[in-house]
Amino acid sequence: MSRRRLFTPTSNGSGSVSESSISRRVHDRKFNGRCFCGLGVTLLQSRTAMNPGRWFVRCPNWKNSDCNFIAWVDEIERQLEGLRRALSERKMQENVNEVEAEVKMLMMLGRCEGEVSKLRFWLVIMSMVVVCNVVCTLYLILKGF
Repeated sequence: MSRRRLFTPTSNGSGSVSESSISRRVHDRKFNGRCFCGLGVTLLQSRTAMNPGRWFVRCPNWKNSDCNFIAWVDEIERQLEGLRRALSERKMQENVNEVEAEVKMLMMLGRCEGEVSKLRFWLVIMSMVVVCNVVCTLYLILKGF
């Protein structure tokens, strides 16, 4: 998605802000961003009849340049919320994948522990056979003398 499309408001019949629209600058609300010409955007509140009190940002040179960047803040926030949600879902999927990998490793570890237990059992049996052989051999050697 291009930057222009991401920040350009969709046409929903709500009207637009023109040179003749009355707007006021508000300093208590912050919005950090840049327009297409690279300048920091100006945050304004619409005072038109079609969009009363609606916040928007525009290029500070919108009257004097070809940069006619304007975007409604509520639309930007809605798009950002959608991006946050998508990133959150992606992060959750990554977490699920990590947990699945851990479960697979633990299952393999469990199988390995089972194999180790079997080997330990046979090692004990073989050790007992060797000890019995050594005892029997010693008994026969000592009895023969």
